[in-house]
Amino acid sequence: MNTQSEIIEYIQEQFSCSKVIKLEKIQTLWSGYGEISRYQVMVQDGAKNIIVKSIVPPNVPTHPKGWQGDVSHLRKIKSYQVEANWYQDYASTLSRASQVPHCFGVKSFAIDHPRHESSIILLSDLDASGFSVRKQHLSVDESKVCIKWLAIFHANNLQDNHLASWPKGLWATGSYWYLATRQNEYHAMQESNVKSAAYKLDDKLNRCRFKTIIHGDAKVANFCFSADLSKVAAVDFQYVGAGCGMKDLVYFMGSCLSEHDCQESYEELLEYYFSQLSAALQSRLDSCEIIEEWRPLFFVAWADFQRFLLGWSPEHHKINDFSSAITQRGISLVN
Repeated sequence: MNTQSEIIEYIQEQFSCSKVIKLEKIQTLWSGYGEISRYQVMVQDGAKNIIVKSIVPPNVPTHPKGWQGDVSHLRKIKSYQVEANWYQDYASTLSRASQVPHCFGVKSFAIDHPRHESSIILLSDLDASGFSVRKQHLSVDESKVCIKWLAIFHANNLQDNHLASWPKGLWATGSYWYLATRQNEYHAMQESNVKSAAYKLDDKLNRCRFKTIIHGDAKVANFCFSADLSKVAAVDFQYVGAGCGMKDLVYFMGSCLSEHDCQESYEELLEYYFSQLSAALQSRLDSCEIIEEWRPLFFVAWADFQRFLLGWSPEHHKINDFSSAITQRGISLVN
């Protein structure tokens, strides 16, 4: 495991400082795979707070919904390796409009090391950078700052006919729910037209011409807001990888908007996303062609996530009348 003394020693090594204090544990990682904590580092110009993500897989993994097992374990381990790669190799390429934590260092172990599944990631403290507010639900207007963040993030890496090796070090298919890694959940689904269409939905998304690097877990809980909610930064890049930007958009909307707001405003928010995407592209690619391809994929992406929920947690509150209606529209586009 990453002991307290090992974490402090690594922080001291990275910051060339002698005094490090653990201020608080912020949260335990999903299924008990470590923790996120806040530390204070004494540097030349005074005290500095940083965030430490310490990954230590449990001896006996558990899952709140009973999905523990080798497949789940290996997916999580790869996700932390992907996140480290993203912070080290990709985060610095983002524009200032796509705020993310700065990475001060990653400590990992060689594949033949007995602790090769453990790691330590040192990140800047977004609270100290003016992003101290967390939200669980948003109004339609409040959601637009995150949608703008996603559009700019997607524009930064949008590709037309990308290389097969892209994006190196990240997931070949971004998001934590894509079908190839969720076979247990697929087989647990009741027979339905959603299950029958699962592979067609997956194929439609994976074969799109225009792809970008998607966040892959863009729920509202992974956004940090300024006090007036006018600015936002994102965290938790474990499932970042190649894909259609609609996957991030539908997942984000479902995570923070009520069923009523989704029903009344999804078209408005979809148009807002495309307007921000077009502006951020600055004619680098033909936004009209991207929008023409991605607009119907909004419904396909929604149906694809509903497919995951129906296997993973069939009683989930996100499975509602609106979501089911959008899912049927997505299925009609692939049948």
